[in-house]
Amino acid sequence: MKPHVFALVDCNNFYVSCERVFFAEIRQHPVIVLSNNDSCVVARSNEAKALGIAMGMPLFKCQRVVKQHHVAVFSSNYALYQDMSDRIMAVLSRFTSALEIYSIDEAWLDLSHVPAAQCEIYGQEIRRCVLQETGIPISVGIASTKVLSKIACELVKRHSIFQGVLNLFAWSEEEVDAWLTGIAVEDVWGIGKQLATKLRPAGIVSAHTLKQSNHVWIRHYLNVAAQRATLELQGISCLPLETRKKPRQGIMVSRTFGRIIEDLHELEEAIATYAVSAVEKVRRQRSLARQVSIFIHTNPFDRRVPQYARSTTATLPVASAFTPDILDLAIALLHTIYAPGYHYKKAGIFLSEFQTQEMLQTDLFGIFSLERYMIQERLMHVVDEVNGTWGRHTLCFGTQGMKRSWSIRQMRRSQRYTTRWNEILTVS
Repeated sequence: MKPHVFALVDCNNFYVSCERVFFAEIRQHPVIVLSNNDSCVVARSNEAKALGIAMGMPLFKCQRVVKQHHVAVFSSNYALYQDMSDRIMAVLSRFTSALEIYSIDEAWLDLSHVPAAQCEIYGQEIRRCVLQETGIPISVGIASTKVLSKIACELVKRHSIFQGVLNLFAWSEEEVDAWLTGIAVEDVWGIGKQLATKLRPAGIVSAHTLKQSNHVWIRHYLNVAAQRATLELQGISCLPLETRKKPRQGIMVSRTFGRIIEDLHELEEAIATYAVSAVEKVRRQRSLARQVSIFIHTNPFDRRVPQYARSTTATLPVASAFTPDILDLAIALLHTIYAPGYHYKKAGIFLSEFQTQEMLQTDLFGIFSLERYMIQERLMHVVDEVNGTWGRHTLCFGTQGMKRSWSIRQMRRSQRYTTRWNEILTVS
């Protein structure tokens, strides 16, 4: 039987690469991208890594290095990154009939239709097309299982000799084992640091020693996920492509504020804005939510001010994806936990107890009206279409406010070149 052929495509330093597409002058210079409120480093160019800037490092701790080496610093530009990701996935879909989008910068392709000997050439063509059409450099790892393709992709990023593509089908098992010996067991997809600490006393310290282990013992000693990782290292495919995303069982939207909030009205704006975003995600996966939870808290790291943290939950009489239903309940819940006199730093909303829109569950007492539900569904469809075409918050709810001065700080954000007409790139 012909083996599966998996190709993992991973965008190199994705956030940084997106910024470099529109800034030619920083393509050979160190670059970092910051997290919400410009606090910590979440992406680094290879040049920035060489300077010792670590992932997750607070900006204030690396300010000296940033100034000394003229490091380009950007706020996260999520609208740009998501749109660039969508464009990359569109290019990848032309090379396969089965595509699993794993994250914003990673995807698996089924290349079983490509002869094993031609996989490297095919991978180079994928790499060339993505770079030409989006400007984003990628790494491609090709193997008979997902775990091995993940390892192949990591080797590509670590070693320039592979020129962006590694096809493990071209290697003998002895050659593969030699490279697996140099990969720590915690770096194997599905293992991680926590499980690695349990494996080390048994002498399992590398990907190669894990491959040689008895998979039945691994399942008994750890779990089924570790067993699958072991089998995949042995070339036995246990993890098929998931071309359709499984609907999430819960959706959380939360943010740290750009500044301290004390006023209830501003907290209402924040909770309303997060609720609108959460319900959009619920509709996107064709679900209805029944349970609404919210939380607010002060800054736990600032011991100079009084601390306060509260959360609460309530259930709708009928599951809904109609934004006003969720908004009304969320604001009502906020009023039950808000306490004046505190400096609030973060808030969030969590929606759960989902049911599919294809199977409506009505109530016993006639509260639910199918006619009203259809009207609400059409209204939300119009809102989503307008916002999808003209940009988020083109149509918004009054409770969200207009200025939103509490929003996250993005003092160094680049233009949203591909999603805003008024921010499109201009050449002088």
